[in-house]
Amino acid sequence: MRTVKDLYRTTPTIYQCELDTCPQCQQPLSAAHYVNGRKTVQTMTQGLTIGYRPKVCVNPECSGPAVARPSATWPPLAPKGCTYGYNVIARIGWERQKGRERFESIQAHVAPWVAISESHVRNLYYLRYLPLVACHERQHLAELQQISQTTGLLLGLDGLMPVGGEPQLWVVRELRTGWTLRSGWLDRQDEAAFVEFSRSVPIADLDLRVTALTHAVQCSRE
Repeated sequence: MRTVKDLYRTTPTIYQCELDTCPQCQQPLSAAHYVNGRKTVQTMTQGLTIGYRPKVCVNPECSGPAVARPSATWPPLAPKGCTYGYNVIARIGWERQKGRERFESIQAHVAPWVAISESHVRNLYYLRYLPLVACHERQHLAELQQISQTTGLLLGLDGLMPVGGEPQLWVVRELRTGWTLRSGWLDRQDEAAFVEFSRSVPIADLDLRVTALTHAVQCSRE
């Protein structure tokens, strides 16, 4: 008799907000008593149940708004509302865009690691990968300016570790909103490449204030 394949862990992985102090008043942040973003995610290596515990500023004299600070590790795992990880989306995008593979061939390549159909492969390419590399979130300039004026932007730089010397997809996103500000394929994963990549984000030209920048890395399949 065939057994059902486990797609997620019974014990969830809860990520903590990485900030220790409030960007506005520099006072210590306190971990919230609740968990946000709980969901199941399929990656190229495993199935996960994830969530994050935000932190809040408890200083009554803080000039900033009372907002929950999210974890920088949670957003790079999978898009909002999607149960497939970014490393799955990046693999599909690379094989389709660079390798000119058909969707049925891509499905066959990732099937040993990910339970996914050909139609899901096609949907992830058109509905997740193309908007990601096109950075459609640039239309939210007015909202970004408002966030910049109130709390400042919390930026996260994340991507995939190299596999076989292939370029990997890296993105810069605003953590509270999840909006992608910059994305691209990098041939090198060194400090100089990251600095150049980060500087190409249209933040300085738009005079947007950044209060924190974090760096997260995902590992691709072996």
